[in-house]
Amino acid sequence: MEVLLKHDEVVEDLCCDGLSLIQSRNEYRFTTDAVLLANFCRDMTGKTCVEFGTGSGVIAILVAHKKHPKKVIAMEIQQQLADIATRNMQLNNLENTVSVVCDDLKNAAKYVTNPVDAVVCNPPYRRIGSGEMQKFDHIAMCRHEISATLADIVASAAKILNNRGALYMVHQSSRLAEICEVCGANKLVVKEIVPVCPRPDVDPNLVLVRAVKCGGQDCVLSAPLYVTDKHGDYTPAAKAWYGTERIVGSSECEGDIDPDCPFDKNANSEEK
Repeated sequence: MEVLLKHDEVVEDLCCDGLSLIQSRNEYRFTTDAVLLANFCRDMTGKTCVEFGTGSGVIAILVAHKKHPKKVIAMEIQQQLADIATRNMQLNNLENTVSVVCDDLKNAAKYVTNPVDAVVCNPPYRRIGSGEMQKFDHIAMCRHEISATLADIVASAAKILNNRGALYMVHQSSRLAEICEVCGANKLVVKEIVPVCPRPDVDPNLVLVRAVKCGGQDCVLSAPLYVTDKHGDYTPAAKAWYGTERIVGSSECEGDIDPDCPFDKNANSEEK
């Protein structure tokens, strides 16, 4: 479906079965950690999923296309991003599967009739007061915990998940202990952790986490995912996660470069 573009917008290839994404040059642009999170999610055939902080809608699009949920509710607090996300669902003929809601994620319970099966979130990584704050408020909200903290996200997810429902999240590895603590306080048990390393000679800087409501005590700590090899080329494992020879969100697919995302080889000094 053709959709109208605003003067500051471009359509970019998601390198996945012809999917595309409208992005604004003036808004926060997706990075490959979002794409990795979408691929980390388990199959959702026939299930209902809520995404917190959908932004332009890249995760909702990939989850809807690859994980086959019955319904996705994509929440975004910023009106201008919610508008882009809505048009992205139209662009990819997903408007019957994905509903975009412009509201605070803390109000998620208003939009679900019954407890849901999954919540997915690529949250702001930075606490207020840590890292360099963006001078533009609309971008700062995507990088810093201005509208929602980690505790807000986990508590809101716990309220709408059914028993054995899963929260999927990507976050900085330095906050893993906090993630486990906050999940435990909300009856979510961390069941799976995948450390993500930019390359083999450095420690993980991201973790992918799956937490299950009222889950058992066992937890799987997976082997690290190395995104690039010592030569700076993407590893076969990283390509397998994406199911493509091209890594979206990198400069190859014209996605945004993010220094906190280990997949962007040419990252600049700006902090997420």
